[in-house]
Amino acid sequence: MEETIHVIGHKNPDTDSICSAIGYACLRNTLGDAEVKPARAGSLNSETRHVLKRFCLPEPELLTRATGQRLILVDHNEVAQALDDIRHGTVLEVWEHHRIGDLQIPSPITFHCEPVGATATLIAEQFFLHDIEPPPAIAGALLAAILSDTLVLASPTTSNKDRRMAPRLAALAGVEVAAFGAELMAARGDIATRSACDLVEADFKAFNFSGNRVGIAQVEVPDARPLLSRQAELIEAMEQMRSAQGLCLVLLIGTDISLKGSHLWAVGERRDVVEKAFQCSLSASGTFLEGCMSRKKQVVPV
Repeated sequence: MEETIHVIGHKNPDTDSICSAIGYACLRNTLGDAEVKPARAGSLNSETRHVLKRFCLPEPELLTRATGQRLILVDHNEVAQALDDIRHGTVLEVWEHHRIGDLQIPSPITFHCEPVGATATLIAEQFFLHDIEPPPAIAGALLAAILSDTLVLASPTTSNKDRRMAPRLAALAGVEVAAFGAELMAARGDIATRSACDLVEADFKAFNFSGNRVGIAQVEVPDARPLLSRQAELIEAMEQMRSAQGLCLVLLIGTDISLKGSHLWAVGERRDVVEKAFQCSLSASGTFLEGCMSRKKQVVPV
């Protein structure tokens, strides 16, 4: 029996990270590669737990170390977002939809990266390119990942490929796109019942910008007023995370889906860089960025 290959997403996994891993492992198993298994690099959030329960899919194995492991990475290719010892693992493939990061791999590998709304779109496409129809549960999980990452196809990151793939998967999963998207947004949980630390940590990614480690968290909600009422708690949680991880700067993007924009808060040494990047003035209550809904496309690049 061949050594296991784990398909794994980034730390602080979201629905795209988990469901892409499950989906790609399923595809490889169907193609005869029984040694490929899904894994996760952290705890599941409430939305992802809802998706797995809804489609009766098991929670992937928790993998905390890369050393000695054979890995396929999905939904990330930056060292700061990968398992801490990723350089001591053997990366065989990467399936990704973000910018090209700083992961250095000594041997040629399959590296598939496209500017689509979700990695799950690329995984779903591979099923159809191989003339394989994903099982209903896998189709539902991949659809959930696409709708989650694109805010139900409303985010500026949404591509035509995402828009074409969503109804195709919905038909196989037996759901309707808009209704299922609303169900997912509701499954993210009540802001009022979650701790400030949980809100900041749930969708948090670290980046290396010219030698400066910067953390960027995002919370996407139908109405951001509950976030605004907890501003002091959130800023305190951001400060705690910055200190614990030794970060230069921490940003929190509170995306208001109904207003199609985001509230932005920043703590750290270089708030001036944030003001310059967004041509704004950061008061103690942050600032509102009209039209800004995507960390990947509208925050990280600038």
